[in-house]
Amino acid sequence: MPARIRNLSRFDPPQRVSSRSLWTDPQWHFDSTRPDLRSHQLLVDWAFELPDGSRFTDQIWGRWLQDARSFMWSLHVDPPPGRRQARPRSLVTKAVKLRVLIRWMTEQTMRGFDELDRDAAERFMHHVGGRRTHAGAPIRPSTRHDYANLLLALYQQRSKIALPPPEHPFGDERASRFSGFSAHTVGRLPFTPDAIAVPLVSAAIRLIGQPADDVIALRDQVVPFRMDDQGRSFFTHRQAVRNLVASFRFSAIDGEVRPWHAPLTRTKDLRLLINRIQEACFITIAYLVGARVSEILTLEANCIEEHPSADGSEAFAYLRGRIFKTAANEAGSPHLWPAPPPVLRAIEILHRLSEPFRAETGRSELWLSLAGSGIVDGRAPEVITASSLIIRLNERFAPFIDLPRKEDGSPWHLTTHQGRKTFARFVGKRDRTGLHALQHHFGHVTRIMTDSAYVGTDFDLGELVDAQTLEETRSALEELLTASRLGGKAGRLLSSRSRFRGRTRDGELAAYVDFLVEDSGMRLGVCDWGYCVYRAETAACIGDERGPNPLWRTESTCVSCANFAVTERHRPVWQARLERNLALIADQRLDEASLVLAKTRIAECERILSDLSATEESHGQAASRKPT
Repeated sequence: MPARIRNLSRFDPPQRVSSRSLWTDPQWHFDSTRPDLRSHQLLVDWAFELPDGSRFTDQIWGRWLQDARSFMWSLHVDPPPGRRQARPRSLVTKAVKLRVLIRWMTEQTMRGFDELDRDAAERFMHHVGGRRTHAGAPIRPSTRHDYANLLLALYQQRSKIALPPPEHPFGDERASRFSGFSAHTVGRLPFTPDAIAVPLVSAAIRLIGQPADDVIALRDQVVPFRMDDQGRSFFTHRQAVRNLVASFRFSAIDGEVRPWHAPLTRTKDLRLLINRIQEACFITIAYLVGARVSEILTLEANCIEEHPSADGSEAFAYLRGRIFKTAANEAGSPHLWPAPPPVLRAIEILHRLSEPFRAETGRSELWLSLAGSGIVDGRAPEVITASSLIIRLNERFAPFIDLPRKEDGSPWHLTTHQGRKTFARFVGKRDRTGLHALQHHFGHVTRIMTDSAYVGTDFDLGELVDAQTLEETRSALEELLTASRLGGKAGRLLSSRSRFRGRTRDGELAAYVDFLVEDSGMRLGVCDWGYCVYRAETAACIGDERGPNPLWRTESTCVSCANFAVTERHRPVWQARLERNLALIADQRLDEASLVLAKTRIAECERILSDLSATEESHGQAASRKPT
């Protein structure tokens, strides 16, 4: 063990660490402007208990406590090179891990960071590897890597500590060697699969329609009545309130026969419905905008703005909020997200739900909500937290809408980040045939995001979208090059020229796709009834360098386009179109012009379906041409 060497570098601690806490306080309570955070999420407790029964704030640990505080504060005011200043929420997270380290060190009879040499660091990482979650599972590699980074940061910040670690914790090796963290072990946050996401978002959009109007109307009747007992006894008044609630009849949604919900019997049931509407608003915004949960829960009243498109032909709606994760300070940076109509409706509903609480408190947040489970509460309204929202989504909202389960029958676990990942996936999709009614909403968002007047500053979200676009482009090109049968002009050309036709996907194919994507600049335009191997100069829809023209792009336009290709996966779309038009021409009421149009569409569908059903020989008639 190296001899103790005291660092002579000077680090002058501040007198205060926040408006509420002094440097010497046993607890640090940090300030925050974010209404979605609670006080315990901004608390660092230095008076934690050690294995011997003492507390870290006891006098015997005074020198080590000073070093621990200096280290934590240095991450906030003077972080290691290449790292951003840690914000209060990050400091709290790091302090929890620092506490684990200090407790382990005291068990090993250590008395300061200066005893944390390479051997001790390796033993600590072995100890971390044996830790378990509350559910009994091993902690994830990413969590182990956080501990490894803590050891590394202690060494990097050694000039800020009186008794620092004597040597690099991992020598010449990378921290991942000890944490097991790598591209292969990291657990990426999942997107919601289409089979679950589509009914999830569709149910949310349904709930913020007429059901939301019903629930708010009932609340606006019941709450004033509940607050004014008119001299009645408690039990008499309670029964009167229940009778009022039970007398309300919910509406039948357009296209449905029965009311969307049965009459209620208790005010608690009304509160539960209010919560379900609130959760539906979150799902709608998260999945159709792509904002993070912190950005959604901090939205304020009057957050919708309209701006003209580049050519001035229409106005686009935007959601105004703040990005916190990548911002330079705790206040966040302003941002505008494209907002399709369902999001505008969700904001309207949140505005109406929060209006009484905003009037009562003078606050502006849209997610203000009552504590407890009733429709009135003596406590001040607060913005709901991300953790409570996750519980509500999984334990309440998912069963309420009868969310589909995974293929093995187990429930799908919703998280607040899935909306962002799924949004990026949907916007990046080149083929949206599986999104059903959501196609229109994502088409609207795409149109705004590709308008030259739109300047997006959520660069992380842009990278997620680009990654999805690239992944789907690669997959589609592999499918187009190997398919035995293709439809459409571009499809027939590819099928006749591709040397990969009928082959399995292999390394040679992957290399050729790399060439097409990276060197030739080939890209796919969004198309819901096939693939658009997009080139502006041959686009029948008169698209430009940004992509296909959504105003002119139709099935009939695509059929005549040299860029269009159809694979077997698109057969149901064309079969359904054929059947619709066959039913039309059988209708004696159809006028002559409509009859001609229907027959034209039937011919288009039959040509595409014929291409997909053609033999390999018919597709190979042009095999003597130069292969692509």
